[in-house]
Amino acid sequence: MCFCAGELSTNQPSVKEANSSPGYGTWVAPGVNAQVHQHNFAVRLDPEIDGSPCTVHETDVVPLPVEDPANPYGNAFTVASTPLTSELQAARDADFGRCRSWVVKSAGATNPVTGEPTAYRLVPHARGPAGPPLLTSPGSMVTKRGGFATKALWVTKHDESERFPAGECTVQSDGSAGDALPDWVKEDAPLVDEDVVLWHAFGVTHVPRVEDFPVMPVEHTGFAFRPDGFFAGNPAIDLPPARSGGSRECCGAEPA
Repeated sequence: MCFCAGELSTNQPSVKEANSSPGYGTWVAPGVNAQVHQHNFAVRLDPEIDGSPCTVHETDVVPLPVEDPANPYGNAFTVASTPLTSELQAARDADFGRCRSWVVKSAGATNPVTGEPTAYRLVPHARGPAGPPLLTSPGSMVTKRGGFATKALWVTKHDESERFPAGECTVQSDGSAGDALPDWVKEDAPLVDEDVVLWHAFGVTHVPRVEDFPVMPVEHTGFAFRPDGFFAGNPAIDLPPARSGGSRECCGAEPA
């Protein structure tokens, strides 16, 4: 989870804005404008589920068509799973309306309960409100420097030299160095049963409030990466059950 706190970025109004509502922010005090802005983050996840190569699957919760014989009452929905087979295909958007998430499945181990590959699931927006990707226009300098934030998920074939999704020198970059995440996926390397790396972009789109000034409270954002068919049960249940000395067996036998 990421916690965003501190002080807002503020400015005095322009002459045109002095007697009206600011076009790109919020009045947080007399004569003080706080700009609408975004905080964009990216995490690098290098999983080895059961120590084997993996394949990433995108899962959406989707309703069955009403005309489907299996849905006579119109209340059925199911999970649709799509393997992400190449780097360009694996540049994905989040979809809150479909409860979209991504499952990293092992190529060599099977869960004893489900019979499916052992897996971990990446769940976006699990630690805060759903936010949009980068809102700046494609040709802007911000997007050229922060192109990683235009998608919620990228998947690449492991390459130890690929470290920083915004490139090696972000602040000095004009986007032409070819060393950032959108450049790495142009080779469209295959991703089925490979050593894969997931890059998850997320963040906060902050419309300031008066209550955020002069020092703001905390905004939350984040995600979850959790086992999904990796264990054979709840791994947190690891203590023997307590037993009362006054308990008796139902058939009259004394407790052992």
